[in-house]
Amino acid sequence: MLRIGRGLRTYGPEAALDVAGVAVAYATANLLRTGGRFEVLASGEPWGIFVASLGAGLLQVIFNIVFSVYWRNWNFASIEDVLAIARSTILVMGLLLMLDLATDARFMPIGAVLAGGSFVLVVETGLKLRPRWPQILRAAIGRSRATEKLIVVGAGRMGQLLAGDLADGNSAYRIACFVDDDRRKIGSYVRGVRVSGTVDDLPSLIARHRPTFVVVAIASASGAFIRRVVAQCEKTETGVRRVTGFADLQTTRAPLRAIGIEELLGRDPVRFDTPEAKNYLKGQTVLVTGAAGSIGAEISRRLAELRPKELLLLDSNETGLYWLDKRIRSVGEATLLLGDIRDRTWLESVFASRAPTIVFHAAAYKHVPLLENAPLQGIMTNVVGTANLLSCCQAFRVQRFVLISTDKAVEPTNVLGYTKRFAELLVIAEAKARDARYAVVRFGNVLGSSGSAVPTFTEQIERGGPVTVTHPDATRFSMTLDEASSLVIEAGALAESGDVMVLDMGGPVSILDLARRMIRLQGLRTPADIEISFTGLRPGEKLHERLFLETERPVGTNHPRVMRVSNTEPPALTSLKVALRVIEDRIAAQDESAALQIVRQTVDAHDRIDEADSTASATQSRN
Repeated sequence: MLRIGRGLRTYGPEAALDVAGVAVAYATANLLRTGGRFEVLASGEPWGIFVASLGAGLLQVIFNIVFSVYWRNWNFASIEDVLAIARSTILVMGLLLMLDLATDARFMPIGAVLAGGSFVLVVETGLKLRPRWPQILRAAIGRSRATEKLIVVGAGRMGQLLAGDLADGNSAYRIACFVDDDRRKIGSYVRGVRVSGTVDDLPSLIARHRPTFVVVAIASASGAFIRRVVAQCEKTETGVRRVTGFADLQTTRAPLRAIGIEELLGRDPVRFDTPEAKNYLKGQTVLVTGAAGSIGAEISRRLAELRPKELLLLDSNETGLYWLDKRIRSVGEATLLLGDIRDRTWLESVFASRAPTIVFHAAAYKHVPLLENAPLQGIMTNVVGTANLLSCCQAFRVQRFVLISTDKAVEPTNVLGYTKRFAELLVIAEAKARDARYAVVRFGNVLGSSGSAVPTFTEQIERGGPVTVTHPDATRFSMTLDEASSLVIEAGALAESGDVMVLDMGGPVSILDLARRMIRLQGLRTPADIEISFTGLRPGEKLHERLFLETERPVGTNHPRVMRVSNTEPPALTSLKVALRVIEDRIAAQDESAALQIVRQTVDAHDRIDEADSTASATQSRN
């Protein structure tokens, strides 16, 4: 009752307008039925028709309250809202007919009651849709204030929602036509807009309508489908966008976003959602090193969602940890540890006080050109820092340890590759010697990570170019941040002692093609709008990367897109320890060339032995 009283105070003028509108509708119907006589059939009273019509108006208001007509937002009216008016109208008609049939004195002719109800439905709907009269008028005369046109791919549910979102007339966009690969829809209309063809017809439709964007309005569109749409638009000046969601209709921009470069990978991204990946973290204290980095931060966020007993986030980047903490708070809780894995004494105190049971090791220096100029820093972090962590894991009985490695560790040619390969060997050797569940996760470039091609190209495009590519033939294996973080967590569940886990990332991606696609996604062309320049391979860079050594043989796991190396030959832990002591001595003497030489010799010696053993085994097998 309180809601009704408050509603009547708020919507009293609206109710009064309804009484008047309904009374006029029934009076008009009666006049038409009786040839203009102001009287009811039996009594002949001249004012009887007005009393009856006014009573119908009051009944309409009562039923409008019952069906919450006044509490609806008619800016966004749907068929359900119109049905509420129809229910009220039908009940009023029914009562009038019952009174006519139950009494000798008829209040209105039956024909007038039926016609009046029809008039009421039109009048009531029109009154409630007053906020949308300008939009309806523009639609009726075929005019729109929108100056920019769209071609929408997908005439299904999402396309219909987008059409409705743009139909209020306040948007800067209007839909020129739809395209859909379901040929049964061609020639039909969605919200008054024609479905004019399929995706293959996009070039001719773009030439005819000259839209600002082609918009993909399909929620489950695959990467292959997105690439097909982009390919159809490549020789035009039209950009490609996707629908993000549906914002308030009073906004002037459509809910569109640029196509993410991960959607243009040569394969569909791998999804990880196995029960094992969730269950093994329950009740555990989990430590993430390098937590403020691109990959470490995404791993931390996902772990926070999985709610381990305690989440420890370690990094030497104070500002990065501060912002990570703000991000993590929205999904879970974490303890921040500001420190350096190169400080063994401090690291031991952390393990002693916090007792982590699972460690994800993402801390590393990873930028190839920087490490070529500062190899000692790379060795101290990537090699000695990893050795410090492994020492603590062994001393404090950590159950699982996962090292995040890189494809640059395969047949390395630079400081990053050699230091990460040395770290891999350390993990494998410790795992085999201790029979511990320590493992390596190796993957290629992570799209969107700091210093990677995507953010660099994005910045260069925003500046107007040129976009710099090292070599026209350069290729890289690429994966998304989502995949990288998920793979690391999945590996913690799947990996056994000394495993090297690798994601099946399909074929390598051309860096030149990546640059061209990113330019096209902005509706620009090369070289007309943005130039691409070639800088040459930087010191230590390879033209093509590999995910496996020649001697490594990948086999499947419980996940169809995750592989493990089946024939990993563990190096002798004692020889690695000796090399590590010499490296630390050279670091103390600030002799970077000698320290780097020991790292290289150790890695090359092991990998050459592996290669020789593999060749001998192959020869013996043939004999």
